[in-house]
Amino acid sequence: MGRSGGPSRSRTPAATRSPCTIVPEPQLLVFGATGALGRHALESLLARGIDPGTVTATGRNQTRLGELAVDGFNTARVDLSDPGAVAEAVAGHSEVALISSDGPHRVEQHRAVIEAAKAADVGHIYYTSGVRADDERFAINADHRATEEALVASGLTYTIMRNTWYIENYIPSLAAPRHTGVYAAAVGDALVAPASRKDLGEALAVVVATDGHDNATYSLSGATDVTYTDIAQAMSVVLGRGVEYRPVTADELQEILTGIGMDEATAGFLAGLDETIGAGAFARVGDDLTRLIGRTTTGLVEGLTTA
Repeated sequence: MGRSGGPSRSRTPAATRSPCTIVPEPQLLVFGATGALGRHALESLLARGIDPGTVTATGRNQTRLGELAVDGFNTARVDLSDPGAVAEAVAGHSEVALISSDGPHRVEQHRAVIEAAKAADVGHIYYTSGVRADDERFAINADHRATEEALVASGLTYTIMRNTWYIENYIPSLAAPRHTGVYAAAVGDALVAPASRKDLGEALAVVVATDGHDNATYSLSGATDVTYTDIAQAMSVVLGRGVEYRPVTADELQEILTGIGMDEATAGFLAGLDETIGAGAFARVGDDLTRLIGRTTTGLVEGLTTA
């Protein structure tokens, strides 16, 4: 894979290998493999002919790890909050894909992975960051920015994938319009260029499986900018009823959310997130995503319907 020479591209399932089959040693370790983005990345690696026996998938979802083992992947249950377990998992792998974690301690978790990779002399590390992570105006990217800085300072060969807003993030927002026909948001007339997790997972698989990505940073957006009126129209198609976008202020949105039973802290967070979107944090940044996957990105209706 990538610059390290890569695993065998044989796709013989583990269950059908004969006793004389030479099983290749794992080369790629994937942190966050049990999440949605990780699932799509692994599926794309298989589609590109990567032998699952050369990949170790890690995560905390034991059920999903069991499914990946059936598919022929090596698996390990790893809690990123345990630096010792992280170091043990990294040992023996030539490449590491770090799909960013969630939670208040993710910078420390990411740094533990980077330190373990450096100690193990890993040849390449891939990190899924956030679009515009280098723009200090957007506090939402502070953890990604800190991780990127640690990665560059480590001296490891890296590839940074700055992922945009997921189309799937709009799935919870379908609930109210399903009943009211109104999609209220505090983003004003913002432009966004969301992309599906499938497309972003495929892009990660492409850079892992091909050469030419050493110390590269890719900014990944959907192919076109859309407005929230466009998003409401897509919701109309998905829901089979008319949906109207209604712009509101952040205070009004917070009042709406608390009025339906949401706690103040969560409502305040979501209202602040809308303000970040309104400031342009997720507007289109270029064609890196379409270029990497070799096709136009998934549209809103298809992305919402599939999700």
